[in-house]
Amino acid sequence: MWDVLFQTQRFFEALAERKPDLAAPFFIVIASTTASSLGQVLLTRLLPSGVPGGLPVQLVLALVGGVIFGILLWGLGGLLVRLLAGPDSRAWEVYGWAWVPALLVGLVLVPVGALFPVTGDLPPLPPTTDPDALRAWQREYQQLVGAAPATRLLYGLGLLGTFWSFWIIWSGLRVLAPSRALQATLGVAGVTLAIMLWSILAQP
Repeated sequence: MWDVLFQTQRFFEALAERKPDLAAPFFIVIASTTASSLGQVLLTRLLPSGVPGGLPVQLVLALVGGVIFGILLWGLGGLLVRLLAGPDSRAWEVYGWAWVPALLVGLVLVPVGALFPVTGDLPPLPPTTDPDALRAWQREYQQLVGAAPATRLLYGLGLLGTFWSFWIIWSGLRVLAPSRALQATLGVAGVTLAIMLWSILAQP
C-alpha cells in the first residue's frame, strides 16, 4: 500500500506487467467504507439516536451498510473510469487502489471516534409525525457534530485523501491508458466533488 501512496507511477508500472487481480482493490474499498461507517457510529455514540437496540445494533448496521456501500461504490466508480478511460485501463483495479488514502482516513476515524466522541446537550429524537420538529432536531444534530474538533480534523483528512485519490487515478491511467488519463481523472473528480457538494447542501 505504501508504494501506491509514495511511488505511485512505479507501482502501476509493475501492476501493468501482472495479470489483472481485483481482490486487493475490492478489499480496500470495502475496508474503507466499513471503517468509515464504524468510526462515524463511534464518534456519535453518545448522542441520541433513533435506532433501537443501542450501540451494538448501530455497529452491526454500520458494518453491513459499509460493505454494501463499498460494493456499490467500487462497481459504479470502476464503471465510470472504464467508460472514460477505455477497456485497457484496468478501471476497477485503478479505482480500487485509489481508495488507499480513504482507508487510512477510515483507520484513523475508528480510534478517534472511540476516544473522542461528540458530546452535547441534544434533546431526544422527536417523533416522525412532527416533521418540523424532526428537521429542527436534525439541523441541531448536524451543527453539533460539525462543530466538534474531531469532526473538523477528520473532514480535513478526508478532503486531503480525496485529492490524493485523484492523483493515484491519474498516475495509474498515465501508465495504463495515457491518452485518456487526464479526461478520465477530471471526470471522476468532477462527479466526486459534485456529490460531495450536493451532500453538504442537502443537509437540513
